[in-house]
Amino acid sequence: MEDADQLRSLGVDLSALDPAPPQTPRWDAGTERLKARHPCLLCGQPSSAVGIAHTPGHGRRWVGTCMPCLVATTPSGRTGVSLTDTLAVLREAAREVGAVLKIITDEA
Repeated sequence: MEDADQLRSLGVDLSALDPAPPQTPRWDAGTERLKARHPCLLCGQPSSAVGIAHTPGHGRRWVGTCMPCLVATTPSGRTGVSLTDTLAVLREAAREVGAVLKIITDEA
């Protein structure tokens, strides 16, 4: 949910969102933002997902949501990417960072 038009369609006042840092330290800043447990911008529960919206006239702004609100507002259109390709990307990303990954699907 990083699109300013989508945020406006949800009734979010873009000027009320906290300013976000420049792109370089975004990962560390995002982790710190999650640790601070800011409220979900839609329902007020503690946020468990964080992103940055590029808002015309307001610059980069933090967007924090709880998981139910994130799922409810994420477009559900298909990407056209196969499950096999998606799993290959996930496995490669886990390998690169040294993470243990167990993927469970309903497909063989």
